[in-house]
Amino acid sequence: MSYELILPFFPPELRELLLDPSISDLMINGTTGVYADRGGVVQHIPLTAPYTNDRLQAAIERVARILGQDLTTQNPILNTRLPDGSRVAVVGPPSSINGPTLTIRKFNRWYSSDELISSGSMPSHVRDTVVRLIGDRKNGIISGGTGSGKTTLMKAFLDHIPEYERLLIIEQPAELKVSHPNAVRWEAVEEIPGQVAITPSELLAAALRHRPDRIIMGEIRNECGYDLLQAMNTGHGGTLSTIHAKSALDALNRLSNLALSARPNLNHAFMRSETAEAIDFVLYCERDHTGRRRVREVIAVNGYSHVEQCFLTEDIYRAPAQAA
Repeated sequence: MSYELILPFFPPELRELLLDPSISDLMINGTTGVYADRGGVVQHIPLTAPYTNDRLQAAIERVARILGQDLTTQNPILNTRLPDGSRVAVVGPPSSINGPTLTIRKFNRWYSSDELISSGSMPSHVRDTVVRLIGDRKNGIISGGTGSGKTTLMKAFLDHIPEYERLLIIEQPAELKVSHPNAVRWEAVEEIPGQVAITPSELLAAALRHRPDRIIMGEIRNECGYDLLQAMNTGHGGTLSTIHAKSALDALNRLSNLALSARPNLNHAFMRSETAEAIDFVLYCERDHTGRRRVREVIAVNGYSHVEQCFLTEDIYRAPAQAA
């Protein structure tokens, strides 16, 4: 159990919340409140035994050291993970005004595509269509907002890739649990004292020399989008990645903008045409007002129109509108 590494440093009530399998996100806002995400709904969790910011700060500092990092006033931001892939994010003083802010995104379990269909996250024909596209070595993006289920969907779809294929997985932080025997997992890391930064772009360049059948990229956050597009446009099919976006079409715009940030001297239309050339389909997922995660859109990307300055897309699936 990964939480055994950090449990001894927290008060009993917080330990219970960390071990509660119904909680996906635990949020501690200094001493001003503890909140938990249960089933997509954020709840305030009242504590019977108050704790001090000093005790919380000391606990977080010790957790950071166990995970190989230091949290100080000179380095108040921490983004790391537990061995099971659960994300640990901290902002401490002087930036966090009311005491250290600690958010843990827990990975209680992974879901198969059959389970996601049963829960209403997507229809079976959407799963079958995306699995076919992946099997045909089409390049895809899974997009959505924070907590919308992007990583969960990616894991479920990766389970359908034949086990004889060699997967090279690049993440920051590492969280996917892939069962393929020939899967190589790499993690980009930020610069900390005694450790130089290892960027997703550097790992992507290295991946091309390690004979991948597929490159699986975790979330695209920065200019590494340019390097990913170049890899896809030079014969590396079957790539799958995730990106924050508010729609499937917005995912294409965001990816091209992130790629452009690496090469600002390039023409916007050229970068969008490169994006359209590389990406074959985009899936968009959301968490609705009830907290349920579902696939909202799947589109095929057919090119880019320089005349109309827009992506040429075709709807594969669009979920019916939900009642308020």
